Amino acid sequence: MVHLPPQALDIERAIIGALMIDSNCLNIGMAKLFPEIFYKEAHFLTFQAIEKIYDKSFPVDILTVTEQLKRDGTLEQCGGVYEVTKFTNGVISGANIEAHITIISEFYLKRQTIVICGSAANDAINDEKDVFDIINKADNDLQNMQEKVLTGQARDMTYFGLKMIEQHDSVKATGVLGIPTGLSALDNSIFGLVSPDLFIIAARPGQGKTALALSITHYTSVLHQVPCLWISLEMDGVQLVRRLASIDTGINHEVLRNGKTTTDEYSMMQKSVSLISKSKIFIEDKTSINIRDIRTRANLLKKKHNIGYIVIDYLQLMTGINRNQNREQEIAEISRGLKCLAKELEIPVIALSQLSREVEKRPDKMPQLSDLRESGAIEQDADNVLFLMRPEYYKMTEEVNISGKEYPVAGLAIASIAKNRHGPTKNVALSFSGPTMHFYDNINNNSNNLGNWQPISQHFDNQE
Repeated sequence: MVHLPPQALDIERAIIGALMIDSNCLNIGMAKLFPEIFYKEAHFLTFQAIEKIYDKSFPVDILTVTEQLKRDGTLEQCGGVYEVTKFTNGVISGANIEAHITIISEFYLKRQTIVICGSAANDAINDEKDVFDIINKADNDLQNMQEKVLTGQARDMTYFGLKMIEQHDSVKATGVLGIPTGLSALDNSIFGLVSPDLFIIAARPGQGKTALALSITHYTSVLHQVPCLWISLEMDGVQLVRRLASIDTGINHEVLRNGKTTTDEYSMMQKSVSLISKSKIFIEDKTSINIRDIRTRANLLKKKHNIGYIVIDYLQLMTGINRNQNREQEIAEISRGLKCLAKELEIPVIALSQLSREVEKRPDKMPQLSDLRESGAIEQDADNVLFLMRPEYYKMTEEVNISGKEYPVAGLAIASIAKNRHGPTKNVALSFSGPTMHFYDNINNNSNNLGNWQPISQHFDNQE
């Protein structure tokens, strides 16, 4: 038995007929259709003719379509004048055109999937071809195919008006536009993790990029159960859990690592790990990953678990898709891809980034936008750029003035908001705990005050 490729010729014919008799259908069709979506050659060529007429702002009907097919030299391939006139037979209205377009779109996707997977199968038989090249090509082709059919259509002002009211109500009720970070000083400036923003946390090594991201994750995903995807290219999943457990319990990170916990500390650790295990934090700790890999995983997790944000640790460890690019072009591709991913999934993306050594050559050690390594595209694509600097790390001893207030150096961390889509740029004071490697609010200019943070042991004590 011969199996024909997936298709629906009657529906294809009805769609083309509707385009010829209904201007509203024509506008809908021109926004959602393209020639390759039609299986039958005559339908493909006829739609091409309709596109040409539409682009010229001429009326689309049987006569104009017939004349365009004559000019294209494809009228006979379409069956002549008689067959063209038959497109409108039986088409009373185009009321169901969107449903019809959905049906032929699905058949187009099935046909293309067969072609792409068949090509991948043939390539896989060839021993000379790299298996990862085959997989990446197939994945890229499948993604492009989906984009061609499933790209979002323009939304009217009703949608955006409702979104604006939602944001207003959120700010009025919580003080933030997006997901609270748990750090009031940050939330007051950037209004939380706003969707679909690309949020860059950049610093020199040792300043606490990962620690800040984990502090935010602890608050949002461990304590408040917001699902997230963590792309960890530097540490494995066990190390991340250990760091989160240290934040939870207040137990020195090194004690958890070397196993020298007391009986009470061990009990606290077990309770903490139990709590962390219940959170929907999905960790990808491969040593190499590109934007296509992240997009695939993120789309799956968005559909299955409705992830609220993504963390990448860190951007410069990602690889580009195109191997023929220089590193600057790769980074530009990656940063643009992350911004597009944030918009596609309508969630914030946090990307950690290394800074160049130029910071070390300046006496004040405060990073600048020009210090972002390898590409100015990061600055361009980012909605928010936050630099971290800990004066204590550089053995500074004098009090630091931040927004007119003097802060002691011990435990102080300066979060410099160098780009802010939602407000002014400014420096804010945070506190950093070296033993537990986490950040918290700096209350009353006192770096030893833990502010609104408390070890999870106290949470358990309060529950029991």
